Amino acid sequence: MLEDASRLKEAIKKLCEEEAKSMLFISLLNGKSSEDIKQVILHMSEDKEKAFNAQTLHILFGDSPGGSIKAAFRDTDYQKTEDIIVFPDNLSIGPVKNIHKASGIEARLEWFQKRYKIEDDGLEHYRKRMLDALENVNNILPHQTIVIWTCQNAHEQTGLRLVLAMLEGKLNAVRVIDTFTAFHEKNMSSRLVEENYPRTTGELNGETLLKFYEQFGMEPLSNVERQTLSDEGRYILSDDIHIIRTWAGNQLLNSSNENRDDDFIIECAKRMYHEDGKVEYKKAARLIGEVIGHMQQYTGDEWIEYRLRSLIKQGVFSYRGDLKAMRFYEVKLQDDFLTNQIS
Repeated sequence: MLEDASRLKEAIKKLCEEEAKSMLFISLLNGKSSEDIKQVILHMSEDKEKAFNAQTLHILFGDSPGGSIKAAFRDTDYQKTEDIIVFPDNLSIGPVKNIHKASGIEARLEWFQKRYKIEDDGLEHYRKRMLDALENVNNILPHQTIVIWTCQNAHEQTGLRLVLAMLEGKLNAVRVIDTFTAFHEKNMSSRLVEENYPRTTGELNGETLLKFYEQFGMEPLSNVERQTLSDEGRYILSDDIHIIRTWAGNQLLNSSNENRDDDFIIECAKRMYHEDGKVEYKKAARLIGEVIGHMQQYTGDEWIEYRLRSLIKQGVFSYRGDLKAMRFYEVKLQDDFLTNQIS
């Protein structure tokens, strides 16, 4: 009993004030017992210990690739030498000014709240995980090697630049694995070599990512490469105008035009009608899935669903059902837009 109390006391000492507040809020919100809260604190302490002892830190953008690389390292020697930092957000959409600070995260959350259908606990969960990721980046030790995973899309390319800007002043070796480049250099699938695959690191399984890590040559970024990307990241962190990022021609293009994907959504609806042979109400979730499956840019279903609701407000689509979530309503393109694009 005394040993357990001592472990808990030491674990609490390691928590910063922000972590303690966030952990307590989420625990109480979810009705956790005192024993549950104790276990959460002990796990957080163990995670900090693991990060401190790691030789290599992997930084990934999105839960899917983060989960895949964690699964790949499980039950291997990498569990002792590697640690993982995951930024849970899609960074191709929305404001990212000062996202390396609490104020920037709050501004981004406010932007989400005005556009997306997100429960309060979802916002709190996002806030905590972003703050955790930022703290883990800030706490990287001088001896640790950093591996940043990216792909040929605006989401991960934005993340790469933002993280390098956050790492300014740290002298750690930084290696970058571009999973699109690695996939095509390894000719992983002749059928997919000519296609825009993978669009994201999250489309690849853990076994493939582990092969890339072990076999793909990774020279550290040169000082010039790192500085160039870091400068771009600092610009993004100071940009209070653009909220849409597009990856084209191996560069990030910034825009403030929220209508970028509207015409494509309409075209996908027309394609569905053509394939089905009739114009009728379709499940919103099906249309959103069609859009995400065919578009080159990676945005996420929350964004496409927001744009679909915007098109409903504009009278481009009619709907039936409840707009509180995509699974509750159906949409149909209005007759005037079956042959004409919106202006």
